[in-house]
Amino acid sequence: MRRNLKGITRQYLLIGLVVFAFKLTACSPVSTGGVETVVPQHALTRIAQRGDTTWDLVALRDSTPAGYGVGADNSYVQGYAEYIEQDLGVDVVVHNWATNSTRTVAEWAEQVRNNDELRDNLRNAEVITIWLGWHDVIPNIGVPRGGPCYPRTQEVDVDCLAKVTTQMETAFEELLSEVASLASPTETLIRIADVGIPPVFVAGWKEDGTFDALQRHAYEVWREYIVQAAGRHGVYVVNTYEVLNGPNGDQEMSPDYVQSDGLHLNEQGHRLLADRHRQVGYEYLR
Repeated sequence: MRRNLKGITRQYLLIGLVVFAFKLTACSPVSTGGVETVVPQHALTRIAQRGDTTWDLVALRDSTPAGYGVGADNSYVQGYAEYIEQDLGVDVVVHNWATNSTRTVAEWAEQVRNNDELRDNLRNAEVITIWLGWHDVIPNIGVPRGGPCYPRTQEVDVDCLAKVTTQMETAFEELLSEVASLASPTETLIRIADVGIPPVFVAGWKEDGTFDALQRHAYEVWREYIVQAAGRHGVYVVNTYEVLNGPNGDQEMSPDYVQSDGLHLNEQGHRLLADRHRQVGYEYLR
């Protein structure tokens, strides 16, 4: 087992979980016309098997999940933890490592490699959530413009952006590799968001006539790196891009969900993100 059982067994809870678990398909071979496939195991089955009643959720994130402007207790990380408690009948302890500082994805990978406390948290986690990327890009494009790759009086410098985002490919690969080495996706619910484009950028870029170029070179390039790295390491991608920007990725999120800076979500916006994480469900990926 990955670690010793935690918490005191709640007999009345486990009886119900065991009954429910046997109705679910466990992680076992299933015959499909002579070919055996493996069905991912549901968290309720795992809870019934182990008797876990307390779960740890570890969040690796930037200023949005840190609860900028709303407080950590109102961030979607906390909202997701509450959903897990409701849906799975466990108590969730949140270890929110999110930061308002401009820590890049590569710097996060370094933290996971060298921070012993963080590594212990990840080893002991039942759930890991990740929301990263804009802290690499924003210093280079400004809000909504003004950085070296998007000067206020010049056009978008695509070559400059490429230097920024190319490094993110290796960084996301190293980050998810490190995380998966500490917490196996077959035993841990690891969820990485594909983030999305904040409203201040959508509005500003459209006004400047640079939306198409920046949607691609300042965002979608590194979104693809997230998807690719997640696929290699068995990590589930939570499609928050659609929540922020609609099915085609070109919509500006309603101001009902955004703080006055146009960059960070308000409490209602955080609830939308928590809802999207909940919709993913609780199966372990293979």
